[in-house]
Amino acid sequence: MRLEEQYAAPANKLMNDYINGENGIYDYFSYEPALEKFAERMEALKEHPVDRLRLSSILRNYMGRHGISGKAAEHLQAFENGAPVVVTGQQAGLLTGPLYTVHKAISVIVLAKEASDRLNQKVVPVFWIAGEDHDLSEISHLYREVNGRVDKLNFPHVEYGKSSASAAKINKKKITEFLEEYFRSMPETAHSKELHQMAFRFLEASDSFTDFFSAFIHYFFQEEGLLFIDAAFPELRHYESSYFLEMIEKSEAIAAAVHRTEQSLVAQGYSAAIEAEADAANLFITVQGERILLQRSEGSFTGNNGAVSFTAEELKEIAANNPERLSNNVVTRPLMQEMVFPVLAFVGGPGEISYWAALKEAFKLMGMELPIILPRLGMTLVNRQVQSLMEKYGLDFEGVVNDRKVSQLKIQLMDSIRDKDAEEMVEELKTKLQADYEAIQEKFSSISKGLTPIVEKNLKIHLKQLDFLKNKLEDEVMLQNSTQFTHFETLENELIPNNSLQERVYSPFLYMNEYGKTLVQDMLKLDLKYDKNHKIIYM
Repeated sequence: MRLEEQYAAPANKLMNDYINGENGIYDYFSYEPALEKFAERMEALKEHPVDRLRLSSILRNYMGRHGISGKAAEHLQAFENGAPVVVTGQQAGLLTGPLYTVHKAISVIVLAKEASDRLNQKVVPVFWIAGEDHDLSEISHLYREVNGRVDKLNFPHVEYGKSSASAAKINKKKITEFLEEYFRSMPETAHSKELHQMAFRFLEASDSFTDFFSAFIHYFFQEEGLLFIDAAFPELRHYESSYFLEMIEKSEAIAAAVHRTEQSLVAQGYSAAIEAEADAANLFITVQGERILLQRSEGSFTGNNGAVSFTAEELKEIAANNPERLSNNVVTRPLMQEMVFPVLAFVGGPGEISYWAALKEAFKLMGMELPIILPRLGMTLVNRQVQSLMEKYGLDFEGVVNDRKVSQLKIQLMDSIRDKDAEEMVEELKTKLQADYEAIQEKFSSISKGLTPIVEKNLKIHLKQLDFLKNKLEDEVMLQNSTQFTHFETLENELIPNNSLQERVYSPFLYMNEYGKTLVQDMLKLDLKYDKNHKIIYM
């Protein structure tokens, strides 16, 4: 395994400005995204109220189902003794979801080590699983390559309704069929059987999507002592009871602050990532198993177009006695995370950082400031076949990913092998046919206007057949040069599938199938520096 680094400019405007400190974007944050700010942030954390013993117990109880590794036990003890945390999080995707989920976890582990060295005290990495999320369409799929194209394999999730990922009980028969199809689509290697057995062993021990997800997080990162918690874990919800009360009391002010800030961002040319509404409550409530978004309306909190309604006092009573029924949205989740943990830094992707840009004033309302917010490390895995093809065609990572040179090579190849004479003959025939049909149409129309549509339809049929001939010619030419076209498809499907970075599409299982089950652990052994460079990992 070999590491190279290269800067890759983000496609997201806000993220690009944030990384490079442009257009006054730092005005929307409490700290610049710099490791040098750790000492300043540590001073602010001295005032952070946290029941470390109780919170550590909650973490132990949640993680304990998988077993507490020695390193995790060390981190729990360090947390109890006053260590701050660096946090990241993600929804509970199948087989961890896209690679960037694993990259986020690697990021906080690397960052915690760098922060510990800089501050000369222990800093603990934490992964916040968004098990409260009910949008299962975002997690119920996997991507694979089928016949030279990137294919999305969807798991049917309608039966779960609006249950959260932690509350939805996995239909093991259906998910087994789904995963079997996914594994069949991967080439058979020396690692396939072992990976298959591991995935189904974890599935058998899981009741929910979040259980299944957390089993992989534990497996990949137990040696590093990554702490993890499900946002929907009932014990955590009860710990958060007083925080929910405060959010309810200040919901109007929070909504107004976020809406106002987002409008300011839009005025500066950024997109409205949250699409904040002034009457939002920014909280969900679970009613008969369904997670319902609340809004404020004439002093009440309503949902489902008024089908459910609570007074502020009723909602506060729920927060006090049944907080497991409440959950956060994109606005209050960061607030809750910060209220629960003494967060030195938060690690997020482009979408998340766009959300956080609108939250500075909301944090102030809760008596807090934003933590240091750092972009996660970007990574791309390059297997041996791709390495060989890049060498064959004189390409590097920048050429394929940033400059899209493969598309240029495909165009050049197609231009060099086209039978231009044959194509020109077809085009000339089409031109002559259209001219002849004008005369035919004029003659037929003079006999009857009703014949005009028939002539037009007949012309379309002939033109379509000529296009068919031209396309068949192109297909045949491409078939005769299929090896090169297949090479180009492989490079794009591996490095920029669906015109996106690899880490946003494929599961780590595709690469573990080639490399082995220690892929993630071996990535962590590389000399990864926390900076803005993209990490290119040659397997």
